[in-house]
Amino acid sequence: MNLSSVNKNLLSNITIEKGFVFTFLVIVFSVDFHFLWLLYDFLALFALCFFSKHVNAVLGSTLLLVLSFFIIATVISGFHIISILSIWDNIKHVFVLFMLLLLVERHIEGRILKFANSFGFIIGSIFIIQSILVFYQSFNGYFKDDISGTFGIASGHTFAYYCLLYLSYLFYVKRSYILTFCVFVLSLVMNYFAENMGYYPLVILLLSYNWWTLKGLKFMIFYGIALLLGIMILDNILGGVLIQPVLYRFSEFFLVGSIDLDNLNQSRGYMTALALYLGGWWGAGPGCYSEIYSIIGWKSLAGIQLNISSVTNLLAEYGIVGVLLWLFLYFSFIKRFFKNRKDFIFISMLFTFSLLYNKVLNDERVIFLLIFLFMFVKIHIDRKALKND
Repeated sequence: MNLSSVNKNLLSNITIEKGFVFTFLVIVFSVDFHFLWLLYDFLALFALCFFSKHVNAVLGSTLLLVLSFFIIATVISGFHIISILSIWDNIKHVFVLFMLLLLVERHIEGRILKFANSFGFIIGSIFIIQSILVFYQSFNGYFKDDISGTFGIASGHTFAYYCLLYLSYLFYVKRSYILTFCVFVLSLVMNYFAENMGYYPLVILLLSYNWWTLKGLKFMIFYGIALLLGIMILDNILGGVLIQPVLYRFSEFFLVGSIDLDNLNQSRGYMTALALYLGGWWGAGPGCYSEIYSIIGWKSLAGIQLNISSVTNLLAEYGIVGVLLWLFLYFSFIKRFFKNRKDFIFISMLFTFSLLYNKVLNDERVIFLLIFLFMFVKIHIDRKALKND
């Protein structure tokens, strides 16, 4: 067998699904994530090529419209390399989202279900490893943000999204009640160890949507109220250790006070207020407060965590108008694949809460896990549609 035949056979065995799984495994097991920027970018560039071949007029026009605004903002703020990198760093995920969801839509009857079942086995096996490590880290006194399994230092949020990913698989693909219950309870405990308080509203939203789509609105309301009552009773028995931390984290969004750069409380509320102050309507310039690919923005604020979430980062750099355009862009792509109103509302809420919770668009690990979560919901919707035909 000659070299050209070997290369041809090698290339023929490379599929989009294998590329996704490889990227997923590297992301999950790489404690130091910095070198993975280029790996995810390679996937995003491939997805961009895929998008260019399959894009429709509506999504193409939307992308060009939004991109034109960002380019104009770059020109106005003064040309900087980091401005172009900032636009790419925030926009590249729509191409990955498009490629994966279109793959589901086109091959739901066989290829995707087979892939999802195999991928679910991988996720479940890794979840066991993550659980062992999280309990080990917790009982050995790791700092709360470092209780994150294999995701590394200050990656507790990433572990929370991994739990959401596995639960979404069990809710919408596997649908094993006993296993789902065990994973649900275990994930609640482990995220409590890591103080991932933002996890709980997200998992309740995921669970509520599951009840709503499978059983109906009345079922969701009844069991939702029962769940909340159960949580309140358990919280009362445990002395208020469950609800109070969650409420405190949410209260941070409303604790603003005075904006003093020399004495700043770096909560989400303060950072949001500061981002509004710095960005205004039109923003201070794409990338000006960021650090992307080891390039630091020309207005970077040392010691101030302005990018505490994607919303604060986008507000400061792109302004209120820019944030609305970013949301419009992502919602347009989401609407393309989730046409039913309640499905679109759920995915949009989950995406928006994630933007408020942490820096989703600037963390390839989190957005990649979130996109796979969307994939499982999409599989559930399309499989349900096939059964009804």
